[in-house]
Amino acid sequence: MVNLTYQQALKYRAAMTDGAQSLTDEEALTAPMLYERWKADTDYAVGQRLFYEDALYKVRQAHTSQAQYPPPLVPALYQRIEESHSGTIDDPIPFAQGMAVDNGLYYTQYDVLYLCIRDSVNPLYYDLADLVGIYVEKV
Repeated sequence: MVNLTYQQALKYRAAMTDGAQSLTDEEALTAPMLYERWKADTDYAVGQRLFYEDALYKVRQAHTSQAQYPPPLVPALYQRIEESHSGTIDDPIPFAQGMAVDNGLYYTQYDVLYLCIRDSVNPLYYDLADLVGIYVEKV
């Protein structure tokens, strides 16, 4: 058994955290404990991954975090990293506010299945139920 000093453990932790940023999103999902927990009053860089509650997020815009704006509330700053899905009727993409949708792909939200009928290009900040006839149709 190796005995590490506190300073050595911090050094190893920093090396693991830095190395973890080079993983793909799919690889990152298999080891979320490698990422730092989100904290308020912290500077975040574009592409940096962080853990908040039970999910892994990627930073979209460089910023200093604020306590009243955690990742789930600000999809313009944070993108939740999800498992890859094909977008077929058998493997729909779980939708979360702040995602863009692509024509012809299937999405789910609140256990309801939707088919995208038009590319959104930009992230959408409404529930899919509110976008029926505009971007999606209920299946």
